[in-house]
Amino acid sequence: MTTKKVERRIKIKYRIRKNVFGTAERPRLSVFRSNKQIYAQVINDLEGKTLASASSLGLETMPKIQQAEKVGELVAKKAQEAGITAVVFDRDRLVAINRVTKVTKGGRTFTFAAIVVVGDGNGIIGWGLGKAGEVTAAIAKGVEAAKKNLVKVPVLKGTIPHEMEAHFGGAQVFLKPAAAGTGLVAGGAMRAVLESVGIKDVLAKSKGSSNPHNLVKATIVALSQMRDAYTVAGTRGISMEKVFRG
Repeated sequence: MTTKKVERRIKIKYRIRKNVFGTAERPRLSVFRSNKQIYAQVINDLEGKTLASASSLGLETMPKIQQAEKVGELVAKKAQEAGITAVVFDRDRLVAINRVTKVTKGGRTFTFAAIVVVGDGNGIIGWGLGKAGEVTAAIAKGVEAAKKNLVKVPVLKGTIPHEMEAHFGGAQVFLKPAAAGTGLVAGGAMRAVLESVGIKDVLAKSKGSSNPHNLVKATIVALSQMRDAYTVAGTRGISMEKVFRG
């Protein structure tokens, strides 16, 4: 590996971590969740070391919520044993990764394309697509792109304010608010987006293509088009009572 290539990778790495960066006193807590497993790491970015880690491997018989709680307990216990009392939080969600093979005269070249969603669990969501020759580099580029593409979504008491239907390409999604305790009735790419934005109770249905790229975009389009009563009242210049009673 040439020196220029190493320098370029280091430059990309620090550009990605300019907002969330872990130190020895306050390392970074990175939570990675695929559609099957949950991984958590406490990382010192200055030294490039993982100080504590835990995953849901071996906990597949437990419900997803209990798996997340158990992983949190395990990584917290290991962090306390290492003398860590405070961390900075970094969360991203890998939705899908695709391997692309290019056949040339010299052989086959493999590249990876990863679509990632990033959210703060409190109404902020974004998606990004990263392409690279390595899986980790593709995910890192996707996270960087997602952080540049954030939108604000109205979340009311853990659900959405009203029904919404949207489409992107061949994907068509339908979202409907649900009562507290219903849970997140959604799957695949839609579930990743809704969990990252902080929605806990919703009824969601995919009516078209199951392509994860189009599903993610269609879901975010539907969420971004929603308006709560306060926004509607402010836009129309009327009172809240008139919004509800006409």
